[in-house]
Amino acid sequence: MSKSKYVKRSDIWEYYSVDYNDSYTEEMDTEGLRVLKWSMFDSPDKLGSGKMFMESPPVHILDQVYKENRVKGFIEIGYLSKSVADRMSIASQHPYRLGKGVKLRCKNPTVRMKIVRGLIQYGIERIHIYNESIYFDTDNYIRKPELLTFL
Repeated sequence: MSKSKYVKRSDIWEYYSVDYNDSYTEEMDTEGLRVLKWSMFDSPDKLGSGKMFMESPPVHILDQVYKENRVKGFIEIGYLSKSVADRMSIASQHPYRLGKGVKLRCKNPTVRMKIVRGLIQYGIERIHIYNESIYFDTDNYIRKPELLTFL
């Protein structure tokens, strides 16, 4: 009996695809970023909303952390439009609606801590660590700095 060899999934982006059109091209999607794409932060109902409405500091900081630590992750929530946020019952001053908050999936605890360490090094003060994800935002004027763990 031969055991089947485990094959590691090498690229999470092969499962991520975007239907580009004339008004939103692949060049616009990767503008200023090395690892991530702006469309990863899009609201589910509108292509290009991540590039138009997300604040650039959280995106550029996360892109730099991914590049330095050589990790990849799936962005669960970036910017949310009014219609999607209303369906999810998210308040109007929440960082997702303002384009300042990001929630990313990361199941590996070692990689999760590398990402958190990188975020702290770049001055992110509001980080929530969950079992399978990380939430952070750059909205330090409305809310106090905090580091929460939900393990």
